[in-house]
Amino acid sequence: MVTRKLIFLITTIIFIFLSVLAVANPNADQWIESDKTYKDLINEGFEVKSYAISNVETANGLNILLFVTVLQKKNEIFECQEYQTIDKTIETLDMQLICKELVQPYERGLGT
Repeated sequence: MVTRKLIFLITTIIFIFLSVLAVANPNADQWIESDKTYKDLINEGFEVKSYAISNVETANGLNILLFVTVLQKKNEIFECQEYQTIDKTIETLDMQLICKELVQPYERGLGT
């Protein structure tokens, strides 16, 4: 009887310990923003490995296009996200590009 209680106690302690370790740090990140553009990365020898497009149509008739491109050169990886807002006449109203580099996870500070 003592053995079962001891096994249950040890199992419970291990489960609690592993549960605490499994909690993700919300301030940890593995993608760091870069000032590089698609052109910069291609000129540095990066190749496009993946490309995806998503479209969201808003209630007022605007379309928000999201282009996600993954570029790689050996062990270096960048993910670029291009956001484009277009109207019904297919005129671009806004466009933003953000490229991020894959890095070892790091702790984000306040205001980042």
